[in-house]
Amino acid sequence: MSYFGYILIFVHAILFLWATGGFIEMILPKVPWKPFTNPEFPDWVLIMHWSTVLFAAVSFILGYLLQWSKTPHIMTLAYGLMALVCIIETFGFMTSKTKFLAMTTEFITYTIILLVLFKSKYFIAHFNPH
Repeated sequence: MSYFGYILIFVHAILFLWATGGFIEMILPKVPWKPFTNPEFPDWVLIMHWSTVLFAAVSFILGYLLQWSKTPHIMTLAYGLMALVCIIETFGFMTSKTKFLAMTTEFITYTIILLVLFKSKYFIAHFNPH
């Protein structure tokens, strides 16, 4: 199951880069890549969005690498915050026809990761290395 740990490190590294890029897009008038910030979202939503993504990314990466026993609990908080922001974005600002599918997929992903973190023998041992 350690391969899943590496997959989650990779996913959270991508989230870290994505959030960092999002903050850069908010600060700079022009970026050298195709912007990925949703123009439908006001700045206050984007600050919450990028902050929660960055929090989740850093929390998982550091928690996993340091084998911090509270990592699964912190990730529950991080994903809960990301889900709350997703609800605000979906119901308040998004106009895409697939917005509810995207939200559902996001919630299912968080649930699966949390179940693995809390129930997998590998992760239980990893975060409680007595």
